[in-house]
Amino acid sequence: MLGPKERGTTMIETIRTFTSLSEEFVELLMKHHPVAATEAGIHDYDHQMPDDSPEGLKARAAWLRDLDQRLVAAVPWETLPLEPRIDYALLRSRIAALRADLEEIRVPERNPALFLERAFDGVHLLLARSFAPLDERKEAAVARLMAIPDYLESVKPNLQLVPVVAIEAALEMAAYGPVFVDEVVRTLLRSFPGEAERLEHAGQRARTGFLRFHEWLERSLLPRAAGTFAIGERWMNMKLEREHMVPFDCAGLEELGRAHVAQTLRLLENEAQRLDPRRTWRELIAEGRTRTPEANWLRETYMAELDRARRFVADRHLAPLPVNDRLEVLDTPIFERGLRPFAAYHGPAPFDAETAGFFYVTPIDIRRSRDEQAAQLSMHNLSALPVLAVHEGYPGHHLQLSYANRSATRLRRITHNDVFAEGWAFYCEELMHEQGFYSSDPLTRLFQLHDALFRSCRVVLDAGLHAGRMQPEQAAEFLVNELGMSAAMATREVRRYCLHPTQAMSYLVGKLQIQALREEAQRKQGSAFDLHDFHAALLASGTIPLALVREELWARLGVA
Repeated sequence: MLGPKERGTTMIETIRTFTSLSEEFVELLMKHHPVAATEAGIHDYDHQMPDDSPEGLKARAAWLRDLDQRLVAAVPWETLPLEPRIDYALLRSRIAALRADLEEIRVPERNPALFLERAFDGVHLLLARSFAPLDERKEAAVARLMAIPDYLESVKPNLQLVPVVAIEAALEMAAYGPVFVDEVVRTLLRSFPGEAERLEHAGQRARTGFLRFHEWLERSLLPRAAGTFAIGERWMNMKLEREHMVPFDCAGLEELGRAHVAQTLRLLENEAQRLDPRRTWRELIAEGRTRTPEANWLRETYMAELDRARRFVADRHLAPLPVNDRLEVLDTPIFERGLRPFAAYHGPAPFDAETAGFFYVTPIDIRRSRDEQAAQLSMHNLSALPVLAVHEGYPGHHLQLSYANRSATRLRRITHNDVFAEGWAFYCEELMHEQGFYSSDPLTRLFQLHDALFRSCRVVLDAGLHAGRMQPEQAAEFLVNELGMSAAMATREVRRYCLHPTQAMSYLVGKLQIQALREEAQRKQGSAFDLHDFHAALLASGTIPLALVREELWARLGVA
């Protein structure tokens, strides 16, 4: 039997071994995924595109299998202290999810848009963030532009059994490629006019790469489209259990979604009745969409609302505000507007010195018809705008991700679990209602509930589509009927759900888990419960599965 000194030495060795394997995972994952490395603020690979050829994917899968075997063999996890033990479970979860996507679900063989996203992001991230002088970032952007044709050519052999919905999504994305490249080149030329020939050459290569890939998708891949987008109930259950660690299977997920659709509809109807007994919630929502800011002052309107939300969080002492954080509201870069026609948020990179998050607002396109401009502006209506500011800014994504970037380990900093991230932002929407933030506009609560209905519908569709119980056309019709969504928007939404299993369900499932943790903390702490302290303890874990957060939460709150 080991004495205290020997046990201490053994534990130190175990922690050292685990830390080494965890660091290997971070380092090699970034090497395998250079675009993800750029996004994380690791800039060793900024000039590279990933090796997503069949051989590259096989090498990645082999490394993950080997790492998992070494991890299990070398680390007796039950002897680890609490936080390394959580990291061990997190690492096993991440490896399992990555392996399933590569070896069983075979995402790279079914989703050509995956590779287009990497081509776009690989260039965009270099220009969107000022982590280095523009001259350095320009060099990396040129290298990636030059690499795009060979990269897209290298992934074609992967795509053997691709469903129609995935090809349609990729065709739409690839069509933006030449426009994206044109705007990137114009942006660079403004700062480097003396390099016109070189920049135009890189741009021409990238344009050609996108055009050839689009032509191949349309003429070669689409005629032989085959297979299904659905990953099947077995793999949905695996992702729910191993990746997200939620306590139900796919059938239970669909049941949960349908129950919340019915419950939220009742809340919407009751709120509409309270506001105006003569009109339905659909009529009130339609009216609210006509109340918009001036198109020329759209960005400034968001800035004011984000500032109001931040001050409200501080005044009510609702959550810890990051020190020296910055949330900049910017016009969406010209070269991104086709892909992001409304708004988008990019969080600060965990390993960059620059701590700013960026809220991009796409200006109203004056080249469109008057009706199209009005439709675009209606998405920014004054009643819905506070909810978006809460979700994306304070106390939503920006606040949460600013804290996650300070997590104690590099593993946690590069981990992004949708159930935590989207669940937190959705939870914050309801939190701010509870605290009275929406009281200045009676329609804002109605829009918040409409968004809640949308998230409940997503749960139903996520489960139904990937279990094979629902087809995309049925799912789109469901959104049109339940939400009053346009057919075109519903089709685009459903396409995203088809290609990203378990993302759509993450909002509601995460919110419910956070609410359950809060209720449990209130029971355990009684009169000592403090909302700010609960949120601080929750946020301290990083963006990891909430089941793992729960294990650390009680120690931070000082309760058993």
